[in-house]
Amino acid sequence: MFLFFVLFLLSCNYEKNNTPTSGKLKVYYDEGVESHIKNQVYTFEALYENASVELIRSSENQAVQALYNDSCEAIVISRLLNEKEKKAFASKQWFPKYSLVAKSGVAFITNSQTPIKYFSYEEIISLLSTSFSVKGSLDNEIKLKVLFDKNNSSVLHYISDSVLQGKKLSPDCNSSTSTLDCINYIAQNKNTIGIIDFAWLSDVDDSLYKANKDKLKFIPIGNKNNTEKYFYPDQSNFKLDLYPFTRSVYIFRKTGDFTLAKGFESFVAGPKGQLTFLKQGLLPAKQGERAIEVKLE
Repeated sequence: MFLFFVLFLLSCNYEKNNTPTSGKLKVYYDEGVESHIKNQVYTFEALYENASVELIRSSENQAVQALYNDSCEAIVISRLLNEKEKKAFASKQWFPKYSLVAKSGVAFITNSQTPIKYFSYEEIISLLSTSFSVKGSLDNEIKLKVLFDKNNSSVLHYISDSVLQGKKLSPDCNSSTSTLDCINYIAQNKNTIGIIDFAWLSDVDDSLYKANKDKLKFIPIGNKNNTEKYFYPDQSNFKLDLYPFTRSVYIFRKTGDFTLAKGFESFVAGPKGQLTFLKQGLLPAKQGERAIEVKLE
């Protein structure tokens, strides 16, 4: 009876100190959305001074595992849970809730001096699975290499699982130690295709974008249904579903509705959080309506 009373008091104190706008929260996030999630947390904490959010960078699989192991209260990843993960959570009577908060994409970048203007969808498959060459300015063959952002990243898993669908990666494909290292390498070396989350370079006002805008370029890609047009990763093409490698960003939590995890999720999915995504170059899941008054004379 005494033990029950102690646990009851602890529970009451937890609820008192952890509300949708106060308390401490631990969030694991995928590296691809790092600058965006950090900006969301900065704004959230500025608005709610009694809230403290600890961010932990990880891979998507590590984030899901952390949520399952009760190491955190929320995660930010670029995919839904798979069936195996859902069953694992269900075995503990946990059914994580989630919100779609933004859309980004897997971007193909290269040095500004690389003789590539665009890729068709089929050429992307060839680039990733076979030895791939292009014609140089002197009509010479230039063999292209591929550099992924990071080993075991969500981008690498997405390409392997959703794009190649079981095909082996070409021996010309390698991984960098981080997205930042990948970007720096592409900016300094020709004839390599970097594959990163677009979110890293989506904000044209960010210092990273400004430092590299003249050194590298995004490669427009054709989609499966249109072989004559090529599309850049950007908000418009994400919204119209024209860019073939568009991905969604989700926040998952397994806590109740009167918790800081729910408060943070609601903030990011709400007007202020969505406007932040918009300003940083991602497509917000919800876009505010604009009232336009038209006067006819």
